[in-house]
Amino acid sequence: MPVSHDSPGRNAVVAPLEATGITYLFGSFRLIPSQKTLLNGDARVLIGGRALEVLTALVERPGELITKKELMARAWPRSVVEESNLKVHIAALRKSLGESPNDQRFVATVVGRGYQFVAPVQRTVIPPELAVPPTHSHPSHNIPAALVRPIGRTETIEDLQGRLSRTRLLTVAGPGGIGKTTVALAIAREIVEAGAHDVWFVNLSRLSNASFVPHAVANAIGLVVHSDDIPRALAHYFRLRNRPQLVVLDSCEQVIEAAAIIAEQMIAAAPHMRVLATSREPLHAVGEHVFRLEPLDNPPDSATLTLQEALHYAAVELFVERAVAARGDFAPTDSDAPVVAQICRRLDGIALAIELAATRLDAFGVHELLGLLDDRFAALAQGRRTAPERQKTLLATLDWSHQLLPESERVVLRRLGVFPGAFSLGSAAAIVGDDPLAYAGVIDAVASLVAKSMLSANAGNDAVRYRLLDTTREYARRKLAEAGELDIVSRRHAGYFRDLYARAEDGWNRSPDARWLADHEPTIDDVRAALNWAFSAQGDAAIGIALTLSAIPAWIHLSSLDECRTRVEQALHHMNADTPALERQRMKLYSALAATALYTRGMVSQVDTAWTNALAIAERLGDKEYQLRSLFAACCGFVYSGQHRAADELLKKFRAIASETGNAVSISEGSRITAFAWHHMGRQSEARTLLEGVLAWYASPTHRSQLSDNHVKGREGTRSLMASVLWFQGMLDRAQGEAQQALDDANASGHTLTIGYVLVFAFIPLALHAGELDAAEDALVTLLDSVAKHGLILFDAMALGLHGAVRLERKDPAGLAMLHEALAQLRREHIGMRYSLFAGIYARGLLDFARIEEARATVEEALAWSEAHDERWYIPELLRIRGDLLAATDERDSQGAAEAAYQRAIEIARQQDALFLQLRAARSLAALKHRQGEPARAEQILAPVYDRFTEGFATRDLKEARTLLERLRTPPH
Repeated sequence: MPVSHDSPGRNAVVAPLEATGITYLFGSFRLIPSQKTLLNGDARVLIGGRALEVLTALVERPGELITKKELMARAWPRSVVEESNLKVHIAALRKSLGESPNDQRFVATVVGRGYQFVAPVQRTVIPPELAVPPTHSHPSHNIPAALVRPIGRTETIEDLQGRLSRTRLLTVAGPGGIGKTTVALAIAREIVEAGAHDVWFVNLSRLSNASFVPHAVANAIGLVVHSDDIPRALAHYFRLRNRPQLVVLDSCEQVIEAAAIIAEQMIAAAPHMRVLATSREPLHAVGEHVFRLEPLDNPPDSATLTLQEALHYAAVELFVERAVAARGDFAPTDSDAPVVAQICRRLDGIALAIELAATRLDAFGVHELLGLLDDRFAALAQGRRTAPERQKTLLATLDWSHQLLPESERVVLRRLGVFPGAFSLGSAAAIVGDDPLAYAGVIDAVASLVAKSMLSANAGNDAVRYRLLDTTREYARRKLAEAGELDIVSRRHAGYFRDLYARAEDGWNRSPDARWLADHEPTIDDVRAALNWAFSAQGDAAIGIALTLSAIPAWIHLSSLDECRTRVEQALHHMNADTPALERQRMKLYSALAATALYTRGMVSQVDTAWTNALAIAERLGDKEYQLRSLFAACCGFVYSGQHRAADELLKKFRAIASETGNAVSISEGSRITAFAWHHMGRQSEARTLLEGVLAWYASPTHRSQLSDNHVKGREGTRSLMASVLWFQGMLDRAQGEAQQALDDANASGHTLTIGYVLVFAFIPLALHAGELDAAEDALVTLLDSVAKHGLILFDAMALGLHGAVRLERKDPAGLAMLHEALAQLRREHIGMRYSLFAGIYARGLLDFARIEEARATVEEALAWSEAHDERWYIPELLRIRGDLLAATDERDSQGAAEAAYQRAIEIARQQDALFLQLRAARSLAALKHRQGEPARAEQILAPVYDRFTEGFATRDLKEARTLLERLRTPPH
């Protein structure tokens, strides 16, 4: 019976009178009940309506125990619901507040009784127009704090900000070293401070391969992509953001075409998207506006120039500020002003050149410095005629700086050019040093280069990493080639990282800890550079192949599956197929290719070829572990594509090998995948028996898992599947309990792939079956955000289908278009998982909106598909929908066609032990018999099925069945 609120007690939680402007403040949050709004700072927090109602009830009485009964009455005022519903919304609420299950800063659980809001709460009343401040404060960004101020660029920065407000793609162009990055970062900081946009800085300078530009953008915004279509994942991410986005693409020149393409794709993704690019040349992209950044202003040539006059010019101001930073006692006088001005003019107002020159005042006076520049420019006057004038000047400055170094520092500087980005002192010493240049000499040289601003040092959590300025790195590599050392140092570099990653190859068999990631994530650019050299004409393919194999765990742990696949393909291409000694390497590469291609490309022929080759080699070598790896990839592929019969046949071989070798992990995983196939083939009882065994194994203290973080966590995946099986068997409360436990555990782990899996295969479908639309919508917010944020392309179509299902449950016709696209996407991407489920939901929606012929075609296509793929689990429901369609055009079923469809559905559901689907079909047939004037026959059909249920009586289908039975048993008046 519904809970009554006519006479609430003193402490009852009742809906308050909504006064405009009443605001509750706690932590960084602001709750405005009258506007159903929760803000974090001034940014709106996405939260479901039920969870928001629960939060309001808690903050209205901070410090008090609010019982579960009171909260359920508040959130569901006209319904009786199970306690599990409240748990779902408490979990969603805690996630919105940034709490983990063990971190109860706001909402504390009083075990067995209820919940308590434990943070201080301030209640305020503010004018209505101020109740919801702009939602653009506290943006997300990765913009570093400014270490120095951008001198002489104030008007330029203001001008560019104005331009950026009017155009969506703006490129700041100019020669190297002129200060493009400094200006772009200053603009980004201003926009972050304004709070209107999320702002992301993407450094493209370290990329040597244009294909990795999308990876760089994804990495900068924190997007973890499990697909080979990263631009689509990025577009999906930006389209779903509730705040305008600005992406700064820095140093585009060496990947200019790829940068132009990604810029166009990003601004096409969302109407409030902005891109600010820096490049030595325009991108020539559609919609691009170009701003040419000019050199810093220089004073005129005047012997009477005073220091005060000179400091009005940005070039001199920059020189003096950097000189004072390099030499604290530097105090220029009026007599120095004309000389400083001349130095700046000779450097053409190029910011980097001025900074490099200013740092040399630790060794020279301004007059000596000018003399050195004069000599150096004279030597370069006959340089390459085709080089741009400003590039000549900058190269001259770098060459001059290089000339001032002692020989040992010159050697170290040029050899450091082999690093594409940041590096550690240990790696520098190992690669740069040799017999004439001992370890201690390298250390001293690095320290000196840092002091002279030729090398940057950035302190991390527990280590210092070094990097060359981009232009300096280019100069160093040129010097390395001129010295004839490029190949030998590149070989050392590749060999060093091959050996470093070889020591981490056990990452195949265990999840990484934080230290492993901290050590290896910053070096992935070195791996890329080493592989580029190794597979070049001058390289060594053997080193490249070995490094590719050793780096596979890093790519997997960093979720760079597409890059992993590409590199594995490259290594296989360079292998000699006729060399027996390489068989084991080839086997490992094919095994990795099968897994990565499966997740990034779907079930394409490459997957079949890869696992077949890996299996053949493993069988020749008698390697049981890789036989299991190859078969497992094949079975997953068959399951994902909906080929359950093929998967079941291959799993027999997998289980036999696992049992023969006593591999407990493989036995467990094989049972789980087998249960997945059997569940969808309609073998519910057998699937449940397998799953119970797997869960018992996980409960044992000796279990272990070899799966990396790229895969769904086994226990949560098993619970999700068990929830679906139990639901179909009619154990509805137990099913929801398993789904909730799986979601709680997945949330506690923070493992996004597992969270998405639980939501897609268990929690949201069960909430829809139960009629708990608020819970489904709350969970869908999490799922859609996860798909967008982490690029879970595997779940993209299914998430869209579930979104459409929720909309249809709300009687929103927009759900039809969503489901139509979801089904098309599943077909395009060769994903057969639960195709029949979404087809059935789509057909039922078409029927609800009287699109009968389309609904009939959809059902018949889904039935044919189910038979062809042995995905028989949903056939009873499809037959029931067929019956509903027939009854819709012949209400009394004069031909008996609808009854035949219902009877067939009941029989198949009974054979499958799918009590839930049997109830649905029996209810439809009973309703038909009732319309035909046969209430006794209707009760005879429905009552025995309903009476078999022992739980789940608060769910929608059981309540509807009970209502129909009561109507059948009521004598007509």
